[in-house]
Amino acid sequence: MSNDFPRSVAALLFGCSGLLLVGCSSGGGNAPSTGSGGSTASGSGGSTGSGGAAPTGSGGATGSGGAMEGSGGTVGSGGAGIDAPVDMLAVDAPKETAAEVPSGPFALTSSAFTNGMNVPLMHKCAQAGNPPMGMNISPPFGWTSGPAGTMSYAITLNHQASGSKHWAIWDIPADVFAIPSNIDHVAMPPTPAGSKQTRQTGAGLDGFTGYGYLGPCPQNPGLQMYVFTLYAIKTATIPNITITSTVDAVFAAIQSNMVAGGRVTLIGTQQRQ
Repeated sequence: MSNDFPRSVAALLFGCSGLLLVGCSSGGGNAPSTGSGGSTASGSGGSTGSGGAAPTGSGGATGSGGAMEGSGGTVGSGGAGIDAPVDMLAVDAPKETAAEVPSGPFALTSSAFTNGMNVPLMHKCAQAGNPPMGMNISPPFGWTSGPAGTMSYAITLNHQASGSKHWAIWDIPADVFAIPSNIDHVAMPPTPAGSKQTRQTGAGLDGFTGYGYLGPCPQNPGLQMYVFTLYAIKTATIPNITITSTVDAVFAAIQSNMVAGGRVTLIGTQQRQ
């Protein structure tokens, strides 16, 4: 056997810098080094470290420092993430608008009955012995805007045949175009604000005494007609009458303070059985 065999074995076992290794890089002579890209690097602008993979020698093992991704491959301190959504513009709250003024010719209507029709029993008087007995609750009313110069409104009720005066409510503000059912039986009801009502005094009328509404109350057989009248008034407050004035005085003051063309009616019927 040739004397070169021991030398070749020695070169194989100890030729890489004199150390016993399994293998050497093809460049020969130097030990495997840590991958040059394996060092920690701050991401510029939030990118991963550019040298995350370690080069592998063609014949050698991966360097001990050759991590696949540099430990510094996190978002850089100056790197902004995805922009947050832009705040939506606040939408202005709906603005209050003035109440719509009913249009059309000056007119009085009720949701309880139409002109010339029967007034529902609940709006009839509650007189004992006058069947069928009602509940004496005032009907709801609505109307269109009065003629030029209207400063307030008034509503009256009277029996057409006898002329008896059942009820008046006045000093209704000019910007009010409806009143609800069941107005309180008081001198100055809370609705409509500022309004006033008549009072039946003494023996009263058709068995009723006190303030407020007295509904249709037929005293004789046959179909009876009752007239609800709406007045457009030229003053905000009718002068020379108060809540202690007589019913006759109130009716007269309402009529004398009406604007030109400021009177409309709604007729309802009732019948005693």
